[in-house]
Amino acid sequence: MKTLGVTRFFKEKFFTPVAEAATSGLKFTKLQPAREFYAPVGTTLLEALESNNVPVVAACRAGVCGCCKTKVISGEYTVSSTMTLTDAEIAEGYVLACSCHPQGDLVFA
Repeated sequence: MKTLGVTRFFKEKFFTPVAEAATSGLKFTKLQPAREFYAPVGTTLLEALESNNVPVVAACRAGVCGCCKTKVISGEYTVSSTMTLTDAEIAEGYVLACSCHPQGDLVFA
């Protein structure tokens, strides 16, 4: 940024951060690259990813844009939106991370 002549900038994040370095709650396992982390019950998949510094693209945070599409390999969850997913994607385990509410430990790609 400094090489561009920018000395100040403002960054907004529209989510409630989850306590860092949690070792209890729901366990999340990312397969590629391999990583495990924890987040409290009641956290959306998107909140869990962001609070554990896992790169994820998210725009609307409401299940409308489809930017946060993620494939769940195993685990129980409910979803509040599948608006941008096809029936085939849903059958393959794809969810919108912002609308995915884990009910137990999750493994995802």
